Amino acid sequence: MKVKGLRVVGMAVAVALTVAGCVDKEKVETDELVNSNADVKVEEPAMNPVEDGSRDARLRALDNQIRSMVGVARADSIDQCRMIAVGKRACGGPEYYIAYSLQVTDEKALQQLVSEYTQLRIEHIQETGEMGTCEVIPEPVLDLNGGICRALSTNTM
Repeated sequence: MKVKGLRVVGMAVAVALTVAGCVDKEKVETDELVNSNADVKVEEPAMNPVEDGSRDARLRALDNQIRSMVGVARADSIDQCRMIAVGKRACGGPEYYIAYSLQVTDEKALQQLVSEYTQLRIEHIQETGEMGTCEVIPEPVLDLNGGICRALSTNTM
């Protein structure tokens, strides 16, 4: 009777996490297996924590470099303002957009950093099976305000 109760609780937790969005599918499936039969050992997929940790560290470092390179996007005219999509979300589309200025940013160097960051994100998503909420982030509109390029969000409602 206790095993059946644990199974029901495990299933309820799995459903709640699925409805909430970001769910680690393998973890939920593993939890369900463990709760359904306490005597069965479930082997986790072999992952290399060193590689995973180094990729995560590299992603953080690249994100910091991108933001530092953009800095304060000062410009004399809107013609100097540009925007770039950065990263990859599990359901598609970029993680975020960032406005930059040709006056203060080396565009080719920025594009290389963004490309490397995005490729690492794609590899991470493919290898981990990362899931997301699948919401669409609309592309912002460029604006020049007070001599600074900005990415203004668009209202979709």
